Amino acid sequence: MSPHTLADPLHERLLEAFPADTAYSPADWPADAMPGPLRHYLTQFLHHRAQQEAHRLQEARSRWANHDHPEVQEAAHPYFQAISDHPQVPADQWPETLRTATRRTTAYLVRPVATLSTVVFDAADAVPVPQILERMRFFESYAYLRNAVDAFATKQDRDRLAADAFERVLRRIDERMTADFDANRWLELLEPLFETAHHATGAAQVPQPLLSAFFDEKNAAAMVRRLRAHEPHSEALDAATLRQLLQASQRDAPEALAQPSPEHSPSEHSPDTLPDTSPADDRSTSAPAEASTPMWKRFEQDSSPRPPDTAPPRDDTTPLWAQFQPDASASESASQDRPSADASSTPASDPHTEPPSASEPSASEPSASEPSAPNANLQALEESVFGNAPAPKRSVYIEELFQGDPEAYREVLARLRTIDHWREASQTIARDVFRAHQVNIYSDAAVHFTNAVEAGLSAK
Repeated sequence: MSPHTLADPLHERLLEAFPADTAYSPADWPADAMPGPLRHYLTQFLHHRAQQEAHRLQEARSRWANHDHPEVQEAAHPYFQAISDHPQVPADQWPETLRTATRRTTAYLVRPVATLSTVVFDAADAVPVPQILERMRFFESYAYLRNAVDAFATKQDRDRLAADAFERVLRRIDERMTADFDANRWLELLEPLFETAHHATGAAQVPQPLLSAFFDEKNAAAMVRRLRAHEPHSEALDAATLRQLLQASQRDAPEALAQPSPEHSPSEHSPDTLPDTSPADDRSTSAPAEASTPMWKRFEQDSSPRPPDTAPPRDDTTPLWAQFQPDASASESASQDRPSADASSTPASDPHTEPPSASEPSASEPSASEPSAPNANLQALEESVFGNAPAPKRSVYIEELFQGDPEAYREVLARLRTIDHWREASQTIARDVFRAHQVNIYSDAAVHFTNAVEAGLSAK
């Protein structure tokens, strides 16, 4: 099937509705006249071109006038602001502008990472982070991808990103954000694609190959197989039919909707493996371990101990995407608070690593061979869970991840010790640490903890 299956008919329909006989501005596109993702792209593109036009006019000035005179500056400011506020697509540029916009937005809705890589880098080896984020704003859907890049750049203190690192971060966060989606959440994510298909064909149905490509990019192998098996029955699927396939997959194999392939599984041979909880760990290219201010300090939340009877309920039915969804304040902090040094330091070289706390059990307590016992030796539990990973920041973990409760820390380690698979371990961390204690998943402590657990599993 052509990669422009939806883009080309959408382009033709919109050219009929908006013929190339006049210039167009965002005010000419009612909300119901074109798909939301396309309208957003065109609006962003126009504002971008208007800013370029204002800059071009400013650069065109000559030395025959004193452009720096206060009166000239005062008169020029509202003019250039008006230029930026009133963009338009020239009539003769409209067909090609619309074609590019329809192709990019439909491609993005199906394969967002590949499309972003093409648009953002455009044959460049590396691009400044602000420019990357600006180009990503052209696309409205899947905002978590842009947040992931912002968090990654903040975490690694990067001012530029290469295409391979950019794609690696986005593919993994895209896969892991959707790993525990139920049918309702999948359909919510697919709403922009169904909306675009409706505008393109007149039917709220998405061609099966496009849906297969969508799920394939998120490594949802079970759904790809189901869609291909369903192909003889229908070339395009509506939301109701897709819901049935999703629900059937969940009933048959609750954990198989997005089962990671072997190359995505944690491995000691994969030094750049990202933790399930953050898009911000690229160990293969991380900066030196000495960091000035740890990231968990920048995202510090209220860590005062909470009485046991006020702890939030542990609802095991909450999907992974909801457990890992950052709140608005955390996202804002991540975008505004760029650290001055890399915050991914390991405790082995971190001078701030603290010694065991006074609340740890004495040597006379039962051995770690009884992980369910409340007084199990904490150091032995840590060695069992973390393996050969860098020494744990025990006091930071307890304070930042467990609200100052060492017993809660001990209990989670006891559970993790009995787990042999990363998927189950990540779900335990999400449920019993991040959600139970309202932890910011982008914090340094959260990232370090999941890295240590993952490394321990890889060593088993």
